[in-house]
Amino acid sequence: MTKFEIQNLELMARTIDVYDHSNILAGIALFIATIAGILAYRTFNTISKQLESARWNALLTFEQDLSKRRQSFRGLARDLENNTNVESVQQRFEESKEDYLNAVERLSSSILNGQFPEDEMKSSYLSYIGDVVKTFQNSYGTATPYRKTVVLYKRWTI
Repeated sequence: MTKFEIQNLELMARTIDVYDHSNILAGIALFIATIAGILAYRTFNTISKQLESARWNALLTFEQDLSKRRQSFRGLARDLENNTNVESVQQRFEESKEDYLNAVERLSSSILNGQFPEDEMKSSYLSYIGDVVKTFQNSYGTATPYRKTVVLYKRWTI
């Protein structure tokens, strides 16, 4: 063999070594990328579960707010029936009624915006929303400020 052929063989051997090393590095990179993907997937699932939990916590807050406002509203309605300081009670009654209907409007808006699954909300709140709209028909006329509640009620009853 000539000197040139020997050098050529050595060069080829080094090239093969470089390819082997690059294959090993590529394998390590693939392994690390796989581990990173698994960690990212687990993190995504954890965040997704936390968001779902936060969604239902928000619904509980809505329910507590509605309940509190309804109780206040009913207490004022009893005071009106008992004729205790009618003018003062009448004004507080109207304010309480507006607060209550605003809370129902916020819940309706959240449902329509997709913050809660509409099918589940329909089974839980159809009669509730229907009772509110029927009880306060005068507040849900053509120029109502509570349009989302009316839209939700019509969507669910049609």
